[in-house]
Amino acid sequence: MSARKGSVNVTSDREQAESMRRDLIGRQRAALVDGELVEKKLAPLDAQSNPTDEEINERYDRGEIRIVTEQARYPLDSITSLLDSGNYKLDPDYQRRHRWSTDQKSRLIESFIMNVPVPPIFLYEYDFNRYEVMDGLQRLTAVKEFYSNAFSLSGLEYWTELEGMPYSKLPSRIRDGISRRYLSSIVLLKETSHGAEDPERLKRFVFGRINTGGVQLSHQEVRNALYDGPMNSKCKELAASPSLRRLWGIPENVEALVGQASEADSALEELSDVPDGGSGQQLVIPRAWREMTDVELVLRFFANRQRMIVYRDNIRGYLDAYLQAANSFEQHVVDELAEIYMDTIQLAESLFGDKAFRRPRGNAWVSVPSVSIYDALMNVLSRLLARREELMGHKQAIRDGLQDFYQEHSKVFNLRGQTRTDLMTREIQFENYLRGFIDSGE
Repeated sequence: MSARKGSVNVTSDREQAESMRRDLIGRQRAALVDGELVEKKLAPLDAQSNPTDEEINERYDRGEIRIVTEQARYPLDSITSLLDSGNYKLDPDYQRRHRWSTDQKSRLIESFIMNVPVPPIFLYEYDFNRYEVMDGLQRLTAVKEFYSNAFSLSGLEYWTELEGMPYSKLPSRIRDGISRRYLSSIVLLKETSHGAEDPERLKRFVFGRINTGGVQLSHQEVRNALYDGPMNSKCKELAASPSLRRLWGIPENVEALVGQASEADSALEELSDVPDGGSGQQLVIPRAWREMTDVELVLRFFANRQRMIVYRDNIRGYLDAYLQAANSFEQHVVDELAEIYMDTIQLAESLFGDKAFRRPRGNAWVSVPSVSIYDALMNVLSRLLARREELMGHKQAIRDGLQDFYQEHSKVFNLRGQTRTDLMTREIQFENYLRGFIDSGE
């Protein structure tokens, strides 16, 4: 009897879970705007049958997906005039946000002094004699700044006697020795664009490949390089939201800080807990900005709005597929979604303050925001935007009960689970919690 009873309970739990899943899918569908559903836009997993060897050989012989390149060498003392010529685009949209410190620039110059091989830069010829810098921007700008006396050498390992010297103060033989060196380049020629392949796609593919062989890119950096388009651009624009930056510990003036040459190497390694401008502490560039975590947070919000409907793989694969599909949205859909995002992130900050995406630990709150809480809470708040005034009317009570809420559902919010079911469970608990306040007055 006990075994049968246990079987009935398991069946009942499954049925309840399936019922909750169906209800949540219904709420997600109801919250989508016209043209937002990507269900039919995601590339099917089995879109094509496997080609034969003969078909593969024919494709190779046609020269499809073949990169056309040439190599060049630039004397270091010519780099400044090259970059000032107007023929080189230094900031394509797929470039990384990372900026070198003075020590890193200095060690590059030390490599030239010692004739240590330096990796080539990669250029893309987007028009005849017009180039985008695909890889090597930091090397190029470091050389230009060096010749213009924009920094003094620091952090050297072998030529320590040159510490503190700008280019103009270096001994003449050292200056002449540096100017004998070259920076090699590999140029993807305009002729790369042939066959049926989109040249922009090939360019971004190459960028992704060359950048995953050295400094490991974050998933969002690769995504930004390979899948640019209207939705990707909008995600980068929305990542500058003051509310998101405050809640994620990113300085609101982070772009201005990047331009300052005084950042120490240790500052560039900071992960979180960035002090605000009024604290008197040095502001640093957090990894969340350098690795485009902020942009991924915006993308996750849009993708999670229908994750229960179309999710088919791990979160990384789903975000890749979603972004490719969402780049084809009509502009009015992108604009409407942007408005929903801004309203939702502002509601999160207004309602919860700096605890919006954090959880308690003992009697205190952890200082690092949680992506898992962000995913679930933003989803729920976006569906409750029509009732924001009611929510704000219960703001203090909602805040006062938050710590008990997390303690009561500690298993749900242990944040180890990252599956679709985990997201669903957290969403349901958040929605029940918030609706408990606004429905109590009806």
